[in-house]
Amino acid sequence: MNTDSTSRFTVCPADKTQVDDLANLVVMAGDGLPLLTWDAMREADETAMDVGRRRAARTEGAFSYRNADVVKRDDKVLSAIVSYPLLDATLPESLDEIPPVFRPLVELESKAVPSWYINVLASYPDVRRQGAASALLTEVETRARGEGFSRLSLITADVNPARSLYEKHGFSEVDRAAMVKDGLDFAGQEWVLMTKTLAKSKPTVREN
Repeated sequence: MNTDSTSRFTVCPADKTQVDDLANLVVMAGDGLPLLTWDAMREADETAMDVGRRRAARTEGAFSYRNADVVKRDDKVLSAIVSYPLLDATLPESLDEIPPVFRPLVELESKAVPSWYINVLASYPDVRRQGAASALLTEVETRARGEGFSRLSLITADVNPARSLYEKHGFSEVDRAAMVKDGLDFAGQEWVLMTKTLAKSKPTVREN
């Protein structure tokens, strides 16, 4: 757990009590697209958001509180990030069963293997530009280095204003794929794959 003395917020691993915030922030980050997936997973009288909360509460899977970190202020969640290792084993063997709207994203993910993948980064609108997202990116970079990864990766929309934040943190564009909207209404024309190379830590030199 890290506390930012300037902004007075805390960066810490997410827990099950925060699944409402995680589901809300994932929908924000995905411009509503996660609801498409969750709607197809509804059971009994569940809503799509119920599915999102249920999946966030899992202890396994990509979208799990165990893969999330949050920024809190006075016990209120301001921002969240979901990240995990992206390896061949985590990618589907075939695109045939994936809805067309998600296929360009999976194709770009395959080009980021191996890397530590940032699947979601979002802040509530009233707390943006206060340093929370930057703190989460720094936290994830530290973790990726500690796990021996030499690259971070993420996918964002071409019109996403957060691209300037990613560039500020050392990410650069490496590839693009045209969006498949399939009648859906979300912003942008292309998905952009961005990566950041992580320099190896220098060994500590002790003076005699």
